[in-house]
Amino acid sequence: MSNTLSALEIVQKDIEALHLGNLKTVEFDITLPTEGKNGSQITWVSKDDRWIDGSGKVHQPEYGKGDRVVPVTATFSFGGASLQKVFEVKILEEKNRIQVEKIFPIYIRQEVNKEFHLPSVVSIQTVSGDVLAHSVTWRGGDKRNYADIGEQSALGILTDTIYEVEAVILIEKSTHQTGDRKQQLNAVPTKKVQLAGTSLPKTAQDRRLEFLLTVDDDQMLYNFRKAAGLDTLNAPAMIGWDSEDSLLKGHTTGHYLSALALCYASTGIVQIYTKLNYMIEELNKVQLAFEADDRYHYGFISAYSEEQFDLLEVYTRYPEIWAPYYTLHKILAGLLDGYNIAGIGLALTIADKLGDWIYNRLSVLPHDQLKKMWSMYIAGEFGGINESMAELFTYTHKEQHILAAKLFDNDRLFFPMTQQVDALGAMHANQHIPQIVGAFKIFEATSEDKYYEISRFFWESVVNAHIYSIGGTGEGEMFKQPYKIGVHLTEHTAETCASYNMLKLTKQLYMYEKDVKYMDYYERTMLNHILSSTDHECLGASTYFMPTLPGGQKGFDVENSCCHGTGLENHFKYAEAIFFEDADSLYVNLFVSAALEDAEKGLKVVQSVPEVFTGELELNIETLARTSLKIRKPYWHQGKVLAYVNGTEVQAVEESGYIVLSRNWSKGEKVSIKFNPELRLEYTPDQADLASVAFGPYILAAVSPQKEYYELPVHEGDIAKQFERVAHSNRFIFKDQKLEFAPLAELNHEHYHLYIKTI
Repeated sequence: MSNTLSALEIVQKDIEALHLGNLKTVEFDITLPTEGKNGSQITWVSKDDRWIDGSGKVHQPEYGKGDRVVPVTATFSFGGASLQKVFEVKILEEKNRIQVEKIFPIYIRQEVNKEFHLPSVVSIQTVSGDVLAHSVTWRGGDKRNYADIGEQSALGILTDTIYEVEAVILIEKSTHQTGDRKQQLNAVPTKKVQLAGTSLPKTAQDRRLEFLLTVDDDQMLYNFRKAAGLDTLNAPAMIGWDSEDSLLKGHTTGHYLSALALCYASTGIVQIYTKLNYMIEELNKVQLAFEADDRYHYGFISAYSEEQFDLLEVYTRYPEIWAPYYTLHKILAGLLDGYNIAGIGLALTIADKLGDWIYNRLSVLPHDQLKKMWSMYIAGEFGGINESMAELFTYTHKEQHILAAKLFDNDRLFFPMTQQVDALGAMHANQHIPQIVGAFKIFEATSEDKYYEISRFFWESVVNAHIYSIGGTGEGEMFKQPYKIGVHLTEHTAETCASYNMLKLTKQLYMYEKDVKYMDYYERTMLNHILSSTDHECLGASTYFMPTLPGGQKGFDVENSCCHGTGLENHFKYAEAIFFEDADSLYVNLFVSAALEDAEKGLKVVQSVPEVFTGELELNIETLARTSLKIRKPYWHQGKVLAYVNGTEVQAVEESGYIVLSRNWSKGEKVSIKFNPELRLEYTPDQADLASVAFGPYILAAVSPQKEYYELPVHEGDIAKQFERVAHSNRFIFKDQKLEFAPLAELNHEHYHLYIKTI
């Protein structure tokens, strides 16, 4: 036939002749031919190789993650002719094959004559030992209202299984619990603390400042102006996750607002304030333009239309939509930071109206619809918008704003926490951490104790059982089963966003509980993960994942990803948890060179920490209108703490994890503390021979491109003898193999090993 048809006709006929069968319910690999009926060559490209690749190999989404529709493009070529055809392949999620060993007890307390909903998930344990959150279908539906005080029960089944579930419900006269928890400490505001001297945090902050000063504000406004029908002022379009064809566009601009506010607080540079003020004034014009357009509801502002929100409400899956409330959270959070941190009142005006839009939209939706929306993979991800709505409530005191915050309550995450069960395995880490940050903010706004308990149990679960030695969590963005760390050392570990949000939660809990364990974790994660996440070239790039496999290498992202966004903020947050105070004491929790000055509270103290870390720190006191100076005794200290006041050794009194020095402080006094850092090994909980080498607060990475684990004969008792310190540095050499170990934050593009095998 090729003798009678043109090349183009052959291609057209082969396209017409190709039939791939039923592509609407695909569960198995499909055959993608490489040659057409009339001889054309066919090549295949999938839009998403995670579910189907160009060879036709299919990977079904896990049960509960939803079906996927993936476009697969066939290119037909013959002679000089070439045409394409797109086939849409619907890949079904896996069937539920779960085998249940245990359903954790379900106890619920509710108020008499008050309507409530049973939880949409419960915690289970499989026969293989995995603990998971699983959806439940209640007989008679989940809505309940009991008229009699006493014990009731509800029956159901685990959804898509035969396993029966029973909930015990205690109906009481009143269940409204507002505990007497009080915030014990206040963080000294960042604007009162300036990083000083030379240090890795100061260097990282300076690099990010240099980058922010180069950012084109009109480019950051491009998508917003275009969506609202305004002139884009010839600005270049955004890139990556904010490109014009992206469904997440706008999120980076929200992070940028927060970064500018944090930067201004950290540095006081007027040019940064000017940029922030310009951004907010222009976003106000965007919101007003939306208001003037009768296609939009009052208060709306975004970098795209309301369509994604409409589609979410009819359960449209990712990637047709992509987390609209997540994007909205970043914008709202940036506005609130512009108001709260930088004092720009117009930012609150915009945020107030946006908060009304959120409440007006969601408050009319049925409970079941909201729960289904928030359970949808990626499409229903909403970041920490519950945090922002609760924060907004503290400024506006509008009841609808705190009610809107609670509309985002997520049973899949929250209910296992109320059961005191770590069911985080298989959950997306950074999808859920900010939801807990939001739960805590709801507690702060309402004093409802259940939100506090959820937050605290979550923190304990993550920090005790889900973190790598650098403080980061998650592999491939997902939580794994508790204590499974050594088996998940890969290229895609420790998403930077997750640590950003864990530090927010940690600081919140610390101010209420005043427990040094929170600041021990904060120090670990700040100095080893966050500090390590920025590029050294001032390009504004950040790590998405922090590889933990042998010979790993940081990859710095400039494509406006989620971690690029939080990375804009991270390096202006180093000063926000160094000092805390109450009526009697100044608390020193992080050992970073910094100057504190708060004339109103009578605090002017300079902390100096040598760049070559020795465990020593010095505090020079100008004014200290407090009785006690309390310095955290870090987890890595060994032996006796040496304390000096004005050069004279004093008794180092220990109290609740702090070194306490009490006196009437005078101008010019000097406090010196000598902690004792030693080399040590930190083993993974599941692999007894895998360990990180650490010195003081720093996790040390072996600098090497080798792709296999180093097997080193090191043990706690003799480790100090086997290493020697490189002069005038924080690096060490393992003497037997001349292998250099360095703090991870000092490395840029070098290959490294965060874990070694001990023999």
